Amino acid sequence: MLKHIGLTFAAALLLAGCAETMETGPKSAERENLVVRKAVVQTVDVEGRQVLLRGESGRMLSLDIGPEVRNLDQLESGDVVRLEYYESVAVKMADTSTPGEVTSVEIADRAPEGEKPGIAAGSAVNLVVTFVSYDPETSVVTFTMPDGTVDTTIVKPEMRAFAEARRPGDRVDVTIIRGVAISIEETTG
Repeated sequence: MLKHIGLTFAAALLLAGCAETMETGPKSAERENLVVRKAVVQTVDVEGRQVLLRGESGRMLSLDIGPEVRNLDQLESGDVVRLEYYESVAVKMADTSTPGEVTSVEIADRAPEGEKPGIAAGSAVNLVVTFVSYDPETSVVTFTMPDGTVDTTIVKPEMRAFAEARRPGDRVDVTIIRGVAISIEETTG
């Protein structure tokens, strides 16, 4: 009888240790990225709505400018165009009460009439996915979207510990925020 109690106690300790191991690992992760690029306006064709830019590396880029961009006639050769792109991805364990539907918000704005051209736009998407698997050798995670489709993506280094700690069936709350802004910098001179 004492031997049976000892084995039961040992099994309970082992299971407690396993449960503790399953609970370890990060419960959330986030990564942010901001890219800023500048280019100098070389030529502006207002009637044809085309702008030729020279990037920081010296590479030339011709852009067709859509009608949603106001005040193209305010742009001049020598103006510095600044592009900012921001992206944030945040993941956390979703509790069982978190709804699975996708929610999103989009915003956009453009320069007022008579000012230098400029535009800003952003979006935020939130959804709950179901974790399927993670391959640490390829850094590929597989998950099921709320509509049932299965998708994969490559996990960035700062998110890998979170992915490694997940188990099939885990529900993960994902928030993705993206924004872009294009403006003309004030030049001194």
